[in-house]
Amino acid sequence: MSTSTLPQAEDDTTRGGLAPLEVTDLTTTFVPKGRRIEVVRGVSFTLRRGETLMLLGESGSGKSVTARSIMQLYGSAAQLGGSVRMNGQELLGLPESRLRGVRGGQIALIPQDPTGALDPLRRIGAQLTEVLAVHGVERVRRAARRRAEELLGMVGIPDPKRVADSYPHELSGGMRQRAVIAIAVACDPQVLIADEPTTALDVTVQAQILELLAELRERLGTAVLMVTHDVGVAGDFGGRIGVMYAGRLVEEGPAGEVLTNPRHPYTRGLLDSLPGPDIPRGTLRSIEGSPPGVGAFPAGCAFAPRCPMARPSCHSEDPPLLGMGGDRAAACPVVNPVGPTPGKAA
Repeated sequence: MSTSTLPQAEDDTTRGGLAPLEVTDLTTTFVPKGRRIEVVRGVSFTLRRGETLMLLGESGSGKSVTARSIMQLYGSAAQLGGSVRMNGQELLGLPESRLRGVRGGQIALIPQDPTGALDPLRRIGAQLTEVLAVHGVERVRRAARRRAEELLGMVGIPDPKRVADSYPHELSGGMRQRAVIAIAVACDPQVLIADEPTTALDVTVQAQILELLAELRERLGTAVLMVTHDVGVAGDFGGRIGVMYAGRLVEEGPAGEVLTNPRHPYTRGLLDSLPGPDIPRGTLRSIEGSPPGVGAFPAGCAFAPRCPMARPSCHSEDPPLLGMGGDRAAACPVVNPVGPTPGKAA
């Protein structure tokens, strides 16, 4: 894929320093018909410019809800707690009128389903120029159209003019995903949130999309928060991995280290259950038991009922995520009995 149209990343002075996204003790609770269902339970992490954090875990672990809660996409359907700061500004509690400028402008979402994200009745170019106009990037029609075609070229679409004049149904799944990425980066956001961006694509197109996101991260200095259940995707994209289970981060560290030397028993079980060329057919291992239902978390460590290393105290005490030296952290008193740094990897 040609990279000639990609602008170089600005230095830190032009983007306001590191401009980290700081998430502290984030909680998300849904209240349907008076019931309280806690889905995200005290998630904390920091994402700096040019960094990647992969949220890895099974379906129902709270990964996507965490990502969408950061952008406050649930509206009045969810009660959010904790803190989400962008460039030091608290986002939780901001009026909707101000949040609209943050979404797309500073933080942008690449959704799992590009077809659902695109308006089927409008051409791709019109959808791009609308984003540019709403955020004040380019309001002159001819210039906005020119910029829309540049953005489509930037994400590796070989015939930007044709695609700009096309409706979503006229494009392949990979092209629709590239168009969604073009919309997401249109306003040069400092953070991209990618929610399972390769799930519906074949393996070849998956690799192309991951390569594109990595290139945008490197050339534009964009931080990437990626949600995935796919260990292979997490390994290919690199950066840091935050393993989620039952609405909490249970392990964090560099991708290569987490995937080759997992510390938390859940991460070990997750990796041990993967197929491989040296594993005979029919001998796959699995984690015994089932994950707790959403909002039905047991007392203590939520993984304790399934954990072969659990102690009696694990069923009553919910361990925090603690640093364990280097860049690693784990929420398990068995493997990490004394953690020097609470809340995140050291």
